[in-house]
Amino acid sequence: MQGVIFHELRGYAEHRLGPRGWDSLLEQAGLPRRIYLAFRDYPDQEVLLLVDTAARMTGKPRQRVLEELGERLGPSLLRTYGVLVEPQWTVLDMVEHVERLHQQVRRDSRLRSPSVVCQRVRRDLVQVSYSSPRKLCGLGIGTIRGLARHLGQPVVVSERRCMHQGAPTCELEVSQLS
Repeated sequence: MQGVIFHELRGYAEHRLGPRGWDSLLEQAGLPRRIYLAFRDYPDQEVLLLVDTAARMTGKPRQRVLEELGERLGPSLLRTYGVLVEPQWTVLDMVEHVERLHQQVRRDSRLRSPSVVCQRVRRDLVQVSYSSPRKLCGLGIGTIRGLARHLGQPVVVSERRCMHQGAPTCELEVSQLS
């Protein structure tokens, strides 16, 4: 998992759990204190353990924690990978072309990117098919919502099928509101 996710998880912990939230989260997860660098790769198990611990500490379901983390991550990814985004793109254009971002991430690291297939169905609708052994669909949903809010472009993200309910892929519809 890329360090930028840990950075946003730290901000999430401090926002939800208070100024010592990150330290408490690491302690409760049984992980040592360390600095996660944005462009380094870290074991998936660490972020999953931290998300599960954050869910326990906040009393929120794991999927909700992932969505809230994604809402923070969206603007951060735009700052990091904004050079890959055409200036005129809307949030739906970004979702439609998410593979461009994944290609860059794969080039910059040894990360295993999820399988994401996006199709523009109408001007105001993109369908997304997501598959990964990590099953982090909540992170993707939150990331789309965070991008939309950051850009001032309201969207609705509807999950039609989910791997957590036994489906082979998560199927999302992202609709832009007028």
